Amino acid sequence: MFKLALLSLFAATIVTGFLLQNSPGTNSTQTITVRLLNGKNGKPIKDDTPNIWLGGSTRPDNPLTNSHGDVLINVDGPQAQEIIRVLSNWYADCRFEGDRDDGMHLNYSLEEVLLKGVVSDNLCGKRRVQPIPGVLVLYVRPRTFWERFFL
Repeated sequence: MFKLALLSLFAATIVTGFLLQNSPGTNSTQTITVRLLNGKNGKPIKDDTPNIWLGGSTRPDNPLTNSHGDVLINVDGPQAQEIIRVLSNWYADCRFEGDRDDGMHLNYSLEEVLLKGVVSDNLCGKRRVQPIPGVLVLYVRPRTFWERFFL
């Protein structure tokens, strides 16, 4: 009898935990991946610290990209609103001709990134990947000698 009561209590605990975890009222953390790829050869950009702004923030976060060129961004919380802006730190942006910082003013919808995925323009080459839900892909290229010289 004691074993049956203990087994029932254990089963009830497991079921309750499962229901609480999957109930619509609970907050699940959402993350998106910002992926930096070389616009000329399609290889990932590792060890860069891109500038990432969530919502209307004025100061960027600068997380380090991993060996796949990825940065995971938590989009829940008080700082996250509806948009994300990204600008590479040490590479030129392939969304524009030349080496410009106009990318910091381009807004991407967090909802669109989460639902469909977004792939930026690539004016540096012909490489282009397909959008993946939850992934924002930006193409960049190494700066030329003169572009680095005038930083």
